[in-house]
Amino acid sequence: MDNRSVYDPSSPGFRLENSPFYLMAHADFKYHEDMDVVLHKHGVSKPIYRVMTVLRERQPASIGAIAEAALTKRSTISRIIDRMVEQGLVTTEPNPEDNRITEVTLTPAGQQTLRKLTPIVGRQFIRAMDGVSDRDIAHLLRTLQKISANLSKLPIE
Repeated sequence: MDNRSVYDPSSPGFRLENSPFYLMAHADFKYHEDMDVVLHKHGVSKPIYRVMTVLRERQPASIGAIAEAALTKRSTISRIIDRMVEQGLVTTEPNPEDNRITEVTLTPAGQQTLRKLTPIVGRQFIRAMDGVSDRDIAHLLRTLQKISANLSKLPIE
């Protein structure tokens, strides 16, 4: 019997606790469940925080680029950006070379909110990675990148 059969949902020996995708989803759920509570205490939703972290790395950024980086539909990102504008966290303006593209930038208030939340998120990361070596984290990242690349290929049907 192939060693992978315990991980393959089409195998009779498969059990949910051996599913890499179940375990990734479970870890992600637990990580974000706690984050949701903390972020709401500070008046920020998870989607808004996600947009802020994208903008921390690159700004100005187009709504399309934010949607791609945040793994969220463009229409959803547009609504999130509208809320962020209302809250004074970001500004938007047309791209000077193509006014069909809207560029988004964190305001000073948005940058301050992000600076306040980043150490809190850092504590959640440290909690999640307790007992996991840097080498294991690097290996996990490489493995997840391979899985993501595999899933970016043509669909199964």
